[in-house]
Amino acid sequence: MAKAHYSKIDIKLETSKINLYAGSRIAAAVEELAKNMTLYEGVRYAQILEAVYRQGKKDGASEAFEAVGKNLKAAELAIPHKNPGRPKKHK
Repeated sequence: MAKAHYSKIDIKLETSKINLYAGSRIAAAVEELAKNMTLYEGVRYAQILEAVYRQGKKDGASEAFEAVGKNLKAAELAIPHKNPGRPKKHK
């Protein structure tokens, strides 16, 4: 079975740039969309892509922190890391 070949597609947005790594079908679709757009449609498309990209970053970060939090709690329970005895009183 042949290994999938991904190509890098640079999508320029209003405030940033997205590097999209995708197959030839997606690359062709992006080129076709960009070729047939008016300026207005292009700006709207870029705004939508930027919103989707930002939300994806937020969702990915949220999932990462949830996974770290779960594993941290499990590690705290599994590994004795506190000093033995009664805690000292703070004034």
